Amino acid sequence: MDANDLRLPDFDAFPHAVVLDLDGTLLAPDVTLRPRSRAAIEALLERDASVVVATARPVRTVRMLLGTGLLDQVGLVQMNGVAYRTPRGAHAALARFPADIATYLAALAAEHVPHGRVIAEIEGDDFGCDMPLTPEVLWQTNWATPEMVMPIATAAARGVAKIAINGIDQPVAALVSRLRRELGTQIEVIAEGSGTFANVVPRGVSKQAALARLLEHPDRAEPWAGMLAFGDDIADIEMLRLAEWGVAMANAHPEVHAVARYRTHSNGEDGVAHVIEGLLARFD
Repeated sequence: MDANDLRLPDFDAFPHAVVLDLDGTLLAPDVTLRPRSRAAIEALLERDASVVVATARPVRTVRMLLGTGLLDQVGLVQMNGVAYRTPRGAHAALARFPADIATYLAALAAEHVPHGRVIAEIEGDDFGCDMPLTPEVLWQTNWATPEMVMPIATAAARGVAKIAINGIDQPVAALVSRLRRELGTQIEVIAEGSGTFANVVPRGVSKQAALARLLEHPDRAEPWAGMLAFGDDIADIEMLRLAEWGVAMANAHPEVHAVARYRTHSNGEDGVAHVIEGLLARFD
């Protein structure tokens, strides 16, 4: 990205928290954590900085992407804010769907995107899926093994936290409109910028709501002042708007750029690491 297109933060204090979205932000386009980005996070942790990963992913895939060693040192907001945990292991779950709502959501999704993939996430490693998936496909798409998978009806009875709808090559706009029309008072639908993917969570759940609880501190009325946050997609908009230093990736959705005060290089150019390295150099 041309340096003239960047709007980098000019820090006047060290952030009390650094919040990182994963896909399209911290992770490279090949969905890996590159050495430069890993080194930047590790350097923050060496300074005892508070680092939080805020993602739509469940913990089982975050673990595979970051590695257990790094995951255990950061806070985690998972599944778009359905649950969160501290680096010390303290954990809280915010909401679950009633069984009938979870079952109906999955049925509507299967009706609208019959060739897509519908996943009913339960907190932890288990999830529901009615599509027959081979062990190879399970591992490639979900970093999961067959014993983690159950019918969606079984998952609904246990308590579904999030419905992930991957249309693959089918747009989900009509489904998103129907879900909001029929169940808008009970659910939040987070449509990704690609147009073929959406996450559905219980009403009131969001990354920013989970962050407000995770980063609650008696010396702060709210966590946004002094927060550095990075994101690229629709689910990150409110988090970036609230954060004192809200940074959009160069590859971010146009609606994200319209809200974020700052802009860094793309995720393919280690944009997160670029900002963190500048921060650390300033307060070295």
